[in-house]
Amino acid sequence: MNRKSNLLLWDEDSKPNDNSYEVILWNSYKSSESDEFISIPKFVEENSDYLKSKYLSLIYELGEAKINGKRVIDHLIIRQNFSYWWMTLLVEKCNFIKSPQIDNIIKIMALELLLKEKSCHKIKIVSTNEDLAMSVSYLTNALQIDFEWERIQNIKPKRSLIKKAFHMLPNAIQSPIWLTNYLFSNWPLKGVGVKEWRKTSATSTFVSYLFNLVPEATKEGRYESHYWTKLNNLMDDEQHSSNWLHIYVKDKILPSSKKARNLIQQFNSSQKGHQVHVTLASFLSIQLIWHTLKDWYKVLKLNKMVCKQLKSSSGYLWPLFRKDCQDSMSGIPAMSNLLDFNLFEKAMSDLPNQERGCYLQENIGWEFGFVSAWQAAGHKENLIGYPTSAIIYWDLRRFFDPRSYARKTQGSLPLPNYVAMNGDASKKMYISGGYLQKHLIEVESLRYLYLFNSSLHKVKETIPTEKEKIVLVIGDYSEKNTYKQLDLLSFKPKKINSPVRYIVKPHPNSPINLEGFPDLCAEISTRPIEDLLKICDVVYSSLITTAAIEAYCLGIPIITFLDGKTLNMSPLRGVKSVYFISNSEDLARAINTIDVSDFGLKENYFYLDPSLPRWRKWLTGDFIKK
Repeated sequence: MNRKSNLLLWDEDSKPNDNSYEVILWNSYKSSESDEFISIPKFVEENSDYLKSKYLSLIYELGEAKINGKRVIDHLIIRQNFSYWWMTLLVEKCNFIKSPQIDNIIKIMALELLLKEKSCHKIKIVSTNEDLAMSVSYLTNALQIDFEWERIQNIKPKRSLIKKAFHMLPNAIQSPIWLTNYLFSNWPLKGVGVKEWRKTSATSTFVSYLFNLVPEATKEGRYESHYWTKLNNLMDDEQHSSNWLHIYVKDKILPSSKKARNLIQQFNSSQKGHQVHVTLASFLSIQLIWHTLKDWYKVLKLNKMVCKQLKSSSGYLWPLFRKDCQDSMSGIPAMSNLLDFNLFEKAMSDLPNQERGCYLQENIGWEFGFVSAWQAAGHKENLIGYPTSAIIYWDLRRFFDPRSYARKTQGSLPLPNYVAMNGDASKKMYISGGYLQKHLIEVESLRYLYLFNSSLHKVKETIPTEKEKIVLVIGDYSEKNTYKQLDLLSFKPKKINSPVRYIVKPHPNSPINLEGFPDLCAEISTRPIEDLLKICDVVYSSLITTAAIEAYCLGIPIITFLDGKTLNMSPLRGVKSVYFISNSEDLARAINTIDVSDFGLKENYFYLDPSLPRWRKWLTGDFIKK
């Protein structure tokens, strides 16, 4: 690897056809023993701890960067002890939805590391991504390496003329338009449940989404949620009153804020004070909107100064950070987060003093605003953040540079008093990420309680023949990713040694059509995942799906599709018994290799006890920190 070489960065789905370069595949795990191809995704995995730590350190340093003697964090303080910095996209680090360039940042950090092992004369990149090409050009310039960009025409998604016109507007105009639309859509919720909220006698508050509700209960005007499952039953049995602050999310059950308003009123009427329900939008007012606009204008005035400093601090990575920075300082994310913050301030100040609080924790922007509002309102120091699912190694929202956890300076990262861990695997992941164990408590995994003492494979609805395997294909939230899964499946039927029956379970928000796969003998099913797991022998899952966790806990063999365009976002990353595949040959080999009789329940992944003793201790204040 010491010889001089010309490198080709191939950021395309097709195969490279230029033999004059040593090829670096940007989006593929394919590589060869002869070093003909080098896989950047594979190299990232080989150096994952170093690269992850480096990225988190960079985000920390961006906040600590000085402008005229003050940190960026300090410039963005909008309340006595709260900095807007913690609500930005840069801090949120949502690398699979909101900020897709983060994966490229990690990869280009890997490229820099790789170049230290090579003597390179020239780098050529083939890509549609202008920001990536620009970032690579800055890196090569710093390393005194020649650079060339072969630009591939980007096929942009079709948009209506109205959407095209809107996206051409400056951020400073888009944001007020977004606010106007939000107010128009959510104004029917104004004041709903606020009277009950102010007079509540309950001293336990939960912050959740008005989403993922149980349809049967909703029809009867009762609050049941797939997020909280048996916890509501426990509180009913114990006559433990509660307050519920919901963030309304439009879905099939509640397609409009008027329907959400009516349902909240039904909840409050049926519970007669035992449960008090409001939405975040219930606290809208003209005065609150004015305060939001003042906060937004304050941040907007700092836009140029902060972006200039972040550009300097991020160096060759700036082209990949630029959009998140600008959107955070002047765009719709800024307006949305600041509105949420003001709404949480009002909700918390109107709420009688609380003994305990709990919110669904994903570490997205509004959560830090809520934590700050809870603390500023003087509620008890018994606030927990509750991650409902497994903690994923490359879900960067969950992790911070360990220096961020020091809770001592003005404007520090707003953290709950405790994070409620739902299993040993999640707990180990948080501790390995630098979170202090004394700030972690254990609770049962409400979402996966049905796995307790499961006898899944003893009650199989369909017993396959001796030669048949039933493969459950679990789709991704992204339609594009699901079709990639099916592409691999459709190319290899002749390579499978025994008959296979394929059942495709699409993501609820991403229906699919099998007409484009005429050679694939498969059926689509919309049955609940719990039912489908009872009849399958193998699960073939997308990368980002928690359903793989359920299959793993039940002892079902799992094949997971690795897409090199993203980092390995599997919740089972590092589990040796999982088959990670990236091509049709690997997929066929995995299906042939798997022994369907080799089942075994996986113990201790989640804390599972339907009587909820850990939650009971938290509700009664009878939990002890070690």
